[in-house]
Formats: sequence, structure tokens, C-alpha cells
Amino acid sequence: MDLNETLDEYETYLDLEGKSPNTIRMYSYYVRRYLEWGGELNSRSALRFLARLRKEGYSNRSLNLVVQALRSYFRFEGAEEEAEKLKPPKVPRSLPKALTREEVRKLLSVIPPTRRRDRLIFLLLYGAGLRVSELCNLKKSDVDFERSLIIVRGGKGAKDRVVPVPGFLMEAIKSYLEMRTDSSEYLIVEEGRREKDRISPKTVWYLLRRYGQKAGVKVTPHMLRHSFATHMLENGVDIRAIQELLGHSNLSTTQIYTKVTVEHLRKAQEKARLIEGLMK
Repeated sequence: MDLNETLDEYETYLDLEGKSPNTIRMYSYYVRRYLEWGGELNSRSALRFLARLRKEGYSNRSLNLVVQALRSYFRFEGAEEEAEKLKPPKVPRSLPKALTREEVRKLLSVIPPTRRRDRLIFLLLYGAGLRVSELCNLKKSDVDFERSLIIVRGGKGAKDRVVPVPGFLMEAIKSYLEMRTDSSEYLIVEEGRREKDRISPKTVWYLLRRYGQKAGVKVTPHMLRHSFATHMLENGVDIRAIQELLGHSNLSTTQIYTKVTVEHLRKAQEKARLIEGLMK
């Protein structure tokens, strides 16, 4: 079997495992590089390859991704033991950047009420904590108007989840759909000549960057999701409920937001300078 056939089968394997298109593309790229380099199905060979990438300037974060790709490929080929021997380098876990509530208000204020689609995109990312890929894949049929729910299908790890939608957000969905004249099955579509196509992540990033510049706020789709989780936690929402809303399979992934909140409280405490005031 030649290299292309091997990679085609490997990509099918990843797809069946529920990996996202982006993950499949990245894993396949690194496995191709490894095999073209002459890599073998053992951890020693993989370590030599990783050493070469480090000399090329790869960071621990990038090497971590390569290790995940190679471990996945070893398992695909049945080399489970070799996959287990290959350990990813330690990567310092950075805290996600969340916007303040005031920054969120500024952003919404610069999106004109007439731009119903753009306001809905913002509200779904911040008000429902969706990933940008989940937002783009939403269909009209995924909205349960009677129970005010959104069904997020095939999220990360190919898992479906149900997200309750606040009344104002449900009204924004209805308002946007009422002005639509196309026959697309998708909830949010591109505008202009491609209005039947689902909106692309690239368009969402572009829109947020444009409105962010107008509001003087740096923002990305994932920052809005981080802000959703952080503000929910600050308002006293149970972390396990937030885990369900975000679609995290492990609570440890969600617990990073407790660190964000503690950091937020620490800054507030330092700003107040209560103890310093007593010492004067």
C-alpha cells in the first residue's frame, strides 16, 4: 500500500473516531511528514523525529500536537504499546482570556439592531457558549422553539448536547429567521450571492474583528465562549452545570475557569488595597 492510500485509510479512521476536520488535517500532515522522513512504528524512531523538529524551532505546544498525531497513528496501525511509550512534552496551561462585562456591552452596542444576523452570532457565542464550528453547523431543525432549547449536534468528540436558550436569545433567533428569504437548512447563512450556504468560521472571525476594532476591544469567537463560562461561574452557577453547557467531557477542563475567576478576584482585592489602608 502506498503512502497516499495509507493516509486515506488513516483519515477515515480519525473521522470514525469523531475527530474534527481540522484535527484530521493536522494529524494527517504530521504523519505524512513522519513517514516521508522514514519514520518507523516505534517510539524510538518517533523520538528522533521529535528531536529533529525541536532543532527546527518547534515549541513544546507544537511538539505536543505532533505526539498526539503519532500516537493516534501508532494505534491505527495496531502498535498500542509503542503509542503508550511516546509521552507528550509538558505544556504550561495558560489561562483563557475572558472579556469583562463592560467589554461585552461595548461589543454589542456597536452591532446595529438592523444587523440581526451579526447580533445573533454574537449572542450565540456569548449567551450560549458555543464553539465557532458548532455555531456554523447549527440547523433550523436544531432549535426547539417550544422548549427554548438548542441541540448542538456532533460537538467536540462527536457528542450531542442540549443548551437551554434565554428568552431574549430565542427572540433574536425568531427575528433573524423572519427576515430570511432563502431556503437553506442552516440557522445562520452567508449573505449576498452565497446566502444559501452556511456561514463559515472565517466570516465569523472577520465580523468579530471588525466590530472589535469599532468597540476598541480585542475579541475572538473562543474569547466569547471563555467569557460565557467565566461570567457564569462568577454569578455562582455550579461548575458541573457549566461543564454540561460547554460540552466538556472532563470536569478538569472546566475547572480552569475557577483559576480565571480567582485571578479576577485577586486583581479586585489588590485594587481595593484594604490591608494597606489599615497599615497607614
